[in-house]
Formats: sequence, structure tokens, C-alpha cells
Amino acid sequence: MSDSRMLRLYVDPAWRRAGALHSPLLFPFWGNPTTEVSLFAKEMFDSYPMNTRLFTVTEKINEADMVFPPYRHSWLLEHDEALLRECVRQAEETGLPLFIDGAGDVEFPVGIENAYVLRIGGYRFLPEKNRIQVPAAADDLLERCAGGRVQIRAKREGEKPIVSFAGWAELTLTQTLRTVAKELPSRLRTVVDSRYRAMRKGVFWRKQALNTLARSDKVELRAIKRRTFSGSAKTAGAPMRRLRQELVDLVLASDYGLDVRGDANESTRLYEILSLGRIPIILDTERNLPFRDVVRYEDFSLIVDFRDIKRLPERIADFHRSVRPDVFEEMQRAARAAFVAHFRTDAHMRHIVRQLEALGALTGNR
Repeated sequence: MSDSRMLRLYVDPAWRRAGALHSPLLFPFWGNPTTEVSLFAKEMFDSYPMNTRLFTVTEKINEADMVFPPYRHSWLLEHDEALLRECVRQAEETGLPLFIDGAGDVEFPVGIENAYVLRIGGYRFLPEKNRIQVPAAADDLLERCAGGRVQIRAKREGEKPIVSFAGWAELTLTQTLRTVAKELPSRLRTVVDSRYRAMRKGVFWRKQALNTLARSDKVELRAIKRRTFSGSAKTAGAPMRRLRQELVDLVLASDYGLDVRGDANESTRLYEILSLGRIPIILDTERNLPFRDVVRYEDFSLIVDFRDIKRLPERIADFHRSVRPDVFEEMQRAARAAFVAHFRTDAHMRHIVRQLEALGALTGNR
């Protein structure tokens, strides 16, 4: 697709459903209906919408490159499968590919011919045809909460590296038992393939990582462990803005920010750390790191395989000891630059179009 030709998504106005939350790709055209319950998401998409210089929606199917169901795949499966079938029918009759927003904590198989699907999670050892990998949406915390200026942190030679974490890291006994029962099929598969261990719920990985770091004398851990998810007014244990500011202050006062998967095999925290110009420690649970083909994560992060979690303190300490002071500071600048150029929501569409082109989805449709 040339710079002068936009990606055109066909959306029939009759597909709109009153009261339903449409895909964020449609926020620039249909408005941002996100409620105060998800206040941060509303502010984020209002400030950093998808780049409409690269795509648009059309009601004329003969002008379109792809057919786009206006709601996320999980919502359609639960609430309106008839609408999904109608979108599939339109795509089949016109010979256009189908573009599905399948982003979310839970990903359901699509199983539709000539369909391309947005995802935020998944596992490298379980490839999916026509997957379009995107980051979890994350706000620019430097602009939102820290004055907009990168605060470069000098390396403190001879001192222990400070690692920060703030987030959901505790489950009740009932939650634990329920989750373990739900994970039983994947846990049994670990007997023959250790990669399936990566499918454990993110809170379990966070708890193990934090306990490992807390017991070590090689790093200094500064952690705020929460009992609930703090990104929604329905579950936050205190005012959301206060909880977010605690996170920002903690990360900025640290050398590294710990990033561990959430319910999806992905983490908003990674991009929040990058937005603040800090170096993330990424626990790699077979994650599909977005835009890995063009983004060199090693320039701004330390990646540790989940199978090496018991050596997490040593890996961090060894890295910190070996990195030169000038490189340590440059990695912080690179972290911030990567967030703005690639991972902030207003940068996603360039990579979405690029991946669609690479997969051949946009060849000869118009």
C-alpha cells in the first residue's frame, strides 16, 4: 500500500448496535463511548487516537480493501453471532478479506477463511494463521502524570539495582483453587512440553517473581502488591488516579521496572514502563512481542525466559553490573523513543497496515 492510498474498511451503518462498545479502531469515526468505569482508557484514546491518515471507514463496499465487523470478536460470539455471520457473508460475496478485532484477555479461535485478526496475546509455540500482533493499549504516563520530560537516571556504580513493581499480585484461596482447576488441561501438558507452563495465570508468575526477588540480596525490590486489578473503577481498591500516581512515582525512582504477563499473555505494564523512560525486565512467557521484526527490544530492555525465573535476581544483577553508565542512560532514552514511535496507540496503525501488507491481505482488492 502506497503512502497515498489509505486502508479502507467497509462497515455497514446497519451493523451498529445501540449501547455496545465498538472496536477502538472506530473511535475516530463513531466516537469514544468508553465510560468513566474505564476512565484511563477513555483519556488515552481521546489523547492518542488511531492514526486516520492511514485508514478510514467506508459505507461503499466497492471502495473497500477489507470488511470490518465493528465489534470485538469475543463480544460478537457472546452477544451477536448473527452479525458476525453477516460480515462473513459480505466478505465472501465480494471476495474481500475479513478484518477482525480479536484483541482481549481471552482469545477465541476464528476459523474463518480469508480472515485476518488483531491479537494482543498468544504464545509463540502456538502460531495462528493471519495474526496481526499489536500491543496492549497503554497511556503515555510521562505526559499524563510526570510533566512530559524524560528523567534520565544515572547508574549508581557499586549499588544494588532497584527493581520496582506495582500491580495485582495476590489471589484469595478461592480464586487460587478456581484458577488452578481451570488451568488443569494446560498444566497436564507440561509433562511432555515445558512451554505449556507459560500458560499459568499472570498473577502466579508475578507472585513467584516477586518472592524470588524479595529473597535475594543481589537486588533491591520495591513493590506495591495489590489484591485487585487497579485499571477499572469496578475492581480498584482505592481512587484510580492515586493508584496510578503511586505506580509512576515508584517506577521513576527505580533502575528497572518488572514486567510480567497479565490475564492475556501480554502486559500493559511493559508499555507504561517504556513510556516513563525506564528499562523493563520482561519475563518472557513465550510472548508474541509486538513488532519484533522491526523493533530490537534488547536496545531498551532485559528479557528473561520464564524457565530461568529462579535466577531472575542473578540475571538482573549481572546485567546491571556489566552495562556501561552511558549505555544505561541511552537505554532509557531508547525506551521512551520506542514507546512513542511504536507502542503508543497513535502509532499502532502504521504497523497494522504493514503487517496486513506483508501477509498479502491488501493485494488487488481495489
